[in-house]
Amino acid sequence: MMGGLLVYFQYQALFFWLVLAAGWTISALNRRKERLRRLGSSRHKTVDNKTHRCSGGGGGSPDDAVAGDDARNLPSSFGCGVAAGGGSGGSGSVTHADAGVGNANHGDKVDGAVRRVASPARSRCGLYIPPSTALMPPVCVVMPVKGCRPHSVDNWTSLLNLQYGADLEFVLVVESREDAAVKALEEVQKKTAFEAGGPVGRMRREVKMRVVVAGLAQRCSQKAHNLCAGIESCDPRAAREGGYILCLDDDVALHPSSLMDLVADLQQRPDVFMATGYPFDVPSPGSSFAAYLALAYHLPLLIAFSVAPNTSFVWGGCMLLRADRLLPGDPGGLLRAWRNGGYSDDLILASYCTERRLKIRVPPFAIFPQRLDDRMTWAAWLNYLHRQLFVLDTYTNEHNRKTNHSMMWLHSILSWLLVLPSLAALLTLVSRLCKLLVGIVTVVAVGRYGLVAGEEALLLPLLQLPGGLVAVAAGWAAAHGALIFMTAEILALFRVLSPNPVVPHVSLSWFRWGRLWAAMMLSNVVLPVVMAYTYFTPTVVWGGVVYRKRRGKVAPICRRG
Repeated sequence: MMGGLLVYFQYQALFFWLVLAAGWTISALNRRKERLRRLGSSRHKTVDNKTHRCSGGGGGSPDDAVAGDDARNLPSSFGCGVAAGGGSGGSGSVTHADAGVGNANHGDKVDGAVRRVASPARSRCGLYIPPSTALMPPVCVVMPVKGCRPHSVDNWTSLLNLQYGADLEFVLVVESREDAAVKALEEVQKKTAFEAGGPVGRMRREVKMRVVVAGLAQRCSQKAHNLCAGIESCDPRAAREGGYILCLDDDVALHPSSLMDLVADLQQRPDVFMATGYPFDVPSPGSSFAAYLALAYHLPLLIAFSVAPNTSFVWGGCMLLRADRLLPGDPGGLLRAWRNGGYSDDLILASYCTERRLKIRVPPFAIFPQRLDDRMTWAAWLNYLHRQLFVLDTYTNEHNRKTNHSMMWLHSILSWLLVLPSLAALLTLVSRLCKLLVGIVTVVAVGRYGLVAGEEALLLPLLQLPGGLVAVAAGWAAAHGALIFMTAEILALFRVLSPNPVVPHVSLSWFRWGRLWAAMMLSNVVLPVVMAYTYFTPTVVWGGVVYRKRRGKVAPICRRG
């Protein structure tokens, strides 16, 4: 009876391993498609420039030249974009505008019209079209900041050099002037010249950057409190002119064109409420096992942000929202939900969107490298896991409670249904190998070099493996291959999105796969236990502040002194 039940659960574990493998494979294919789209656009742009120079902007058909000359070198998926132009007589300027080359201005009305008409054709054919900086709305970047870590200054400097040709304002929010980040931010502001540019031309401007002191939170998390203070201090012109507010974590490493691409994506989809992204944890060589535990926790969650561009999930590290939904006066009530006992900004926002059937967009390029603390300790990991799970027992209304509690129980049950049968299969395999080893030692001990009748049974532990064990092994092998495939594709996309990164590109050789899978097993074994502890424990420590939940909301915070 027990043996049959175990085999059933092991076949069920096979199903879960295959689900992980499918999710990671789809994620890899989406990243590869995005990478090839951008590489194809780059090659096509080079051909367009060459053709434009040869044609002199006059007679002849540059598109015909491209179709005849470059179609042999481009993948077939990019060929339709070449043939879509057609025409003659001045079509060189059409191709030039359609590729997004050059800086448009208010006098280029013909080029602007051509760009808006021709770009959808190129988009349907799969080419990446760099957005025109002349058509971008204003953006206010709100970033709660606390402390200054080793990579913070480099990261903030890279953010100030994002490629964006329109008005861009940075609002960096601290809880007090005594925060260590304030001095570092002031130094960055003095030394950094802000450059934003289009696909070819670049413009230099003064840095628009302000440090806002939000004060101490009293009835919500400090991050939610800082976000509200930062959003309310944004220039209201962003709301009047159809602009956006980008909420970022202070350790998020955006790619140079990430902001421009996210805004362009929402500009093309007025029915979408917001855009988000997700981090991909990258370990440094020699990272601790606890760091791999944090990496293992995020890998299954990455699937929800990867399989389709429309999602129901939000990552609080990168949230691009339409400014007129937040300003003036918080017309949608989101800031009130954050302030009124809110703990998790992203889960509250996700519930806010699903309750109102607002669309959330997560484009395939919206994935960002996140450096793990290579010296993370076991205590730090347990606190991290506790904080990640604590959010599932916080909520602002009944809809939010049902959503979070459903994820809490589902996450716990699936963790054990995946890992425990797999561990049982692993123990079975170890047991069979031990029996085989004992048999071999016995044969050698009696001085035999061949097996006689009856002794061939010594090989049966290895030759007759249970079907459940084989199923788990096959499922894990599929998941392992898919994980390596996805990791390689994401790292390759990083190299395309950030050709000159602030920190060196990550190598696939940095990952220790045996350590990662051991961390995956242990993390999923421990997760339901920590989940139960979180459910029955009302407090958590985050950023040096002890938060206490009461009926799903943050209770009034009491600080020493």
